[in-house]
Amino acid sequence: MTPTRRSLLRTVGTGSLAGLTGCGAIGGRTATPDCDVACFESDRERADDGPDSLTLTHVAGRDLSAGEVAVSGVAFDWPPARESGFTYSWAELADVGPKDGIAGRSLVVEPALVDAVRISWIRDGEPVELGAFRVADCERGVACFEAIHRGADDALDRLTVRHVDGQDLPAEEVFLTGVAEEYPPDPETGRTVAWHELSDLAPGDGIAGATVQAKLGLVERVSVLWRRGGEESAVESFQLY
Repeated sequence: MTPTRRSLLRTVGTGSLAGLTGCGAIGGRTATPDCDVACFESDRERADDGPDSLTLTHVAGRDLSAGEVAVSGVAFDWPPARESGFTYSWAELADVGPKDGIAGRSLVVEPALVDAVRISWIRDGEPVELGAFRVADCERGVACFEAIHRGADDALDRLTVRHVDGQDLPAEEVFLTGVAEEYPPDPETGRTVAWHELSDLAPGDGIAGATVQAKLGLVERVSVLWRRGGEESAVESFQLY
């Protein structure tokens, strides 16, 4: 079974989330808001199996050299070898010369488990961000998460979950449902386990950019819970089947 990247955002109660900021919505095609240096558009194609694809196109502005433009948050294997992805020059990703201009050119990449794929211009050795194209499905909520589900027939399914955007919540306040330790699971639906118990983080550490991997019970959905002040909210939910 091909590992899939599926994210189903669950609406959270406004009472427990009052006054908290969330993550921005995503459109199918997005563009950089201004064009001081160069402008780009993106077109995202979602996949049911395997990674999504993102087409980046230079549409206006300076004809920058391909070797001076960096693209970050890119995956080469699926599941990605590094959840946060890698950074490579446009020249390396598109197989063009480093001095070739990118005006009017397009590039297709596979996003890793990130909130956005970013394009930067390397000027005098320092990166200047030219555009950030969101790939995380998080229209509202406290924090944004992405996940990769690996199904199994005679063993426990596995789920990799990464915090990609939003508030840097303490590891002791974030929980994952449906977690199991051995096959067959007991109980069948697994347990709810704190983030820090699934990682090397201390209970008070923030989880921004952190990843956990968990074995699952016999469940069709796994939720990320936030518990604070005696209240609990489901900030994200992943439909597995």
